[in-house]
Amino acid sequence: MNQRRWVTLALFCLFAVQVHSAAAAKYKVLKDGVADGGTLSGQITYDGTPPAPEVVVVDEDVEACGGAERKAEDLLVSGSGGIQNVVVSITDVKAGKQWDFGGEFTYDQKTCRFIPRILLIEPKSSGVVLNSDSIGHNFHTVSKGIFNVNKKIQGNSEMAVQKNKIRKSGMIRAKCDIHSWMGGYWVVPENPYATLSDADGQFSITDIPAGTYTVKIWHEKLGESTQEVVVKPGETTEMKASLKL
Repeated sequence: MNQRRWVTLALFCLFAVQVHSAAAAKYKVLKDGVADGGTLSGQITYDGTPPAPEVVVVDEDVEACGGAERKAEDLLVSGSGGIQNVVVSITDVKAGKQWDFGGEFTYDQKTCRFIPRILLIEPKSSGVVLNSDSIGHNFHTVSKGIFNVNKKIQGNSEMAVQKNKIRKSGMIRAKCDIHSWMGGYWVVPENPYATLSDADGQFSITDIPAGTYTVKIWHEKLGESTQEVVVKPGETTEMKASLKL
């Protein structure tokens, strides 16, 4: 390799490191916390009559997986219309509260399901992927350079995820190449101002610095949308959103 190509490669590597460092440094934790922060609360509901859950055919390891059929879990709507497992995140907070996602994460494979189906993870945190089934699963993640693994996990065993392996924020899809119906997501937010809606579609995000923000609403089947909200010091801002296929 000639000198010019060496210089070009070195400059490219330096640029990549600087871009990565800048991305990692986007969010800063305030040492003394958020003074007089506000709260964003609300509900995500289905617009209209939700479709009946699809029936999933279990065609492999039927006994260990709990039966030959099950209802799909990619769209869970309560009797009042609330949608579960919607990720609500404030994307443009540059500094604020501590991360409160619980430190080391746990993701399980049980009766041939991912539990929880949607998992929020702090960037660069460590964790463990369990297999609580008596049969093996081929744990396979797909992402844009965030965390990609394709590994067989034997029954009643686990796979460790080392600290710093989840390198940046973004979306990671989880699947099992043995049991094709298994699906889930790891969501790695840009900052700790993210949460999941509960079984009735309710959510709450606390300790938000006062300001005007963009809120991103994401659901694995219903897609992504945004809203603008104004958070006032010490006050609760109510937000509602309706989604549909």
